[in-house]
Amino acid sequence: MTIPEQIQEVNDRLQYWEKEVEELAAMGKAEEIADVYQEAMGQVNLCLDELIYLQDELGGEGIKSQIDEVRPIGIKLYSLRFWADGPGGLLNKFFCYPVHHGRHTADLLMKFIGKGLTIKAAYLVGGSGGEKGVQLGRGELAYLMCTGEKEQSRIRAILLSKFPRLS
Repeated sequence: MTIPEQIQEVNDRLQYWEKEVEELAAMGKAEEIADVYQEAMGQVNLCLDELIYLQDELGGEGIKSQIDEVRPIGIKLYSLRFWADGPGGLLNKFFCYPVHHGRHTADLLMKFIGKGLTIKAAYLVGGSGGEKGVQLGRGELAYLMCTGEKEQSRIRAILLSKFPRLS
């Protein structure tokens, strides 16, 4: 599948999940739909992450401006900022993505590591870290590169405890 075809497929999924989020939000904030709403929001964010990555592969910046239009009002996010080296001579490229919490951060970074990027430094801006942000330690970055399920679960839990969902 070509990159433009992948972008179209992810766009289709994004539209589906955005519609789900809108419908769930219209129902209200009843406890019985909270988990479903969170899953739908998670799927929207995964689609956005994929679109941003695919757009970066094409060398474009267009999708990044759409993030604010998609994000429902009232949801507070951290800003994940990291520098990475990648395949094809990519050196010290700066990336910036919105994330909900530490587990979302771990998942996103592991996805990029799986695509061949080497994370040099990563910061989470927002929450108690303020504008300066909190740098992820070398140990945390090393755990992100592990392929074992136990290690990945551990780093996801550690980052979630350090960076809980903002309210």
